[in-house]
Amino acid sequence: MRPLSLHLALLVAACTSTPATPDRGDANPRVDKRPDSTSSPDRLIDRAHDGLLGDSALPDSAVPDSTAGPPPSQLPFPYSRPDVGQPVTAAELQAITDKYLELLKDTRYFDFLEERVHGWPQTDPAGKYWYGTWWSGVTVIKKGGQVTYLHNSDGADNNGLRTAQLMEGTCYALLLWNRSKDELLLHRMVRGFSSWIMALKKQQIDPTQILLSRAAYPVAVKSAEGGRDLYIDYSLNRPGLDNGATEYVHLPQNPHWGDIWVKNKRSKDDLGHMFRGMGQIEACAPRLSPQGVQSLDKMRLLYRAWSQQVEDDGWAIATLDKNLNLWVPPDTLAHFTNLAGAECAGMLALRLMGRGDPGQLDCGNGISLAEILGGELIKSGNKQMFRTYHEAAANHALLAKQSTVALKLLQGLALRIEQDLPAVEAGTPPSNLNPTDFASLVMHAANVGVPLTSREVRWLHTRIEQAHASFRSPGLAPHFRVFDPATPDGTYAYEPGGAGIWVNDLGLALGSCASQYRNPTGRPILDCARVLQGGPP
Repeated sequence: MRPLSLHLALLVAACTSTPATPDRGDANPRVDKRPDSTSSPDRLIDRAHDGLLGDSALPDSAVPDSTAGPPPSQLPFPYSRPDVGQPVTAAELQAITDKYLELLKDTRYFDFLEERVHGWPQTDPAGKYWYGTWWSGVTVIKKGGQVTYLHNSDGADNNGLRTAQLMEGTCYALLLWNRSKDELLLHRMVRGFSSWIMALKKQQIDPTQILLSRAAYPVAVKSAEGGRDLYIDYSLNRPGLDNGATEYVHLPQNPHWGDIWVKNKRSKDDLGHMFRGMGQIEACAPRLSPQGVQSLDKMRLLYRAWSQQVEDDGWAIATLDKNLNLWVPPDTLAHFTNLAGAECAGMLALRLMGRGDPGQLDCGNGISLAEILGGELIKSGNKQMFRTYHEAAANHALLAKQSTVALKLLQGLALRIEQDLPAVEAGTPPSNLNPTDFASLVMHAANVGVPLTSREVRWLHTRIEQAHASFRSPGLAPHFRVFDPATPDGTYAYEPGGAGIWVNDLGLALGSCASQYRNPTGRPILDCARVLQGGPP
């Protein structure tokens, strides 16, 4: 007979696998950030059909430049850990901060993100709902000076896994330097999150439940955003290639973009990233333009309704089939499981977003028995999914003012770091743990309130050093400067690869100076005074 640990590991792998998945205090009193205890999915869906969720006619006003600098930490309880390791000296901290800022400057990091993030252009004269997200399955082609983003026929999966941390990093930049271009980039991505729900509407008043798509493909379109000459080519996805995880569904009369093709059967893989990101960017609400605040309200309301619907459907994720009928796929990717607490933290994040309390869910410190017993039998992608569920639950517990729940979850995030750091330091990490993902864990944990030790900060500094050396190499420079007239025609990476830190995570270290829940007792990752005084990269 197989041991229980093997049974659980195989079950967890089956319940969470998706073929297309790669390894990888309320600051704004103007808006209602938490759900009413009496709110219902039906009522929220009704509100999703009313004027509140229409595209705003408000001007996208610039953000004033006179209030740069982040608000103080809003961590609602004391939480400290004994320091371990050799403390980082002031000179060392200054040096790594300079290298980090140089990395952002030399890659044109936030300008690069503004160029790559796309969906439907704000410059569309027809005024269709504009938005931007990060994508997978895109080839960048420059020919005759014009740049084309060619979407491959397989399409994108798990765009939330790639967009969420960009929202977080951009929010931190906005809190630190208060630039209007960062506000607009964040605003575009907030609308991108909403677009994934809006895409599965068949008509303006749609009685169907609030549904969440993987990705949507309108007609090909030219974009002049930022004065650039960009052609967004979605033609290979109209329709693209179906696979076991998802199918292309045709909605000829979508009220927002008209004739679109949508990838159905929503994966769970990026939900932790998405819900964590939605929690973190709440701190930026006061820095948004009036239209940006309305877009944030819209995103919140849509995901609150969707979260409630998933719970009320028995933790199942409904979608549309090819005949546009409401359908709950039998696949495990469409169902959360709480067996041995496997996906408890993910369910908790949705419950807190949807209803503002944990209900009957008790996820302890966020590390499930299924994870403990499964060990290295759990695939890398699934391990990261559990990790991001944990981060999302901690963020939303703090937003919902569930301090007891939040503290346990923060302690669990610290335990994740402590358990894996020795092997990662030694260069012998578990087979299902990529050091790049571990760097993400360390930064996300710090940004949600885990006080890092000197040892942990020193390890993260080695990753910043590696990123500084690799992303600034001459061979990668053209990939970050595709629209530069000096960059020749050719094919370029949509997502340039480097060492140390994933390119989408490069902005996360700014959270140690700007996140609303940064812990003042932790060892600093960056010299925050130097970050502020030096100005934006």
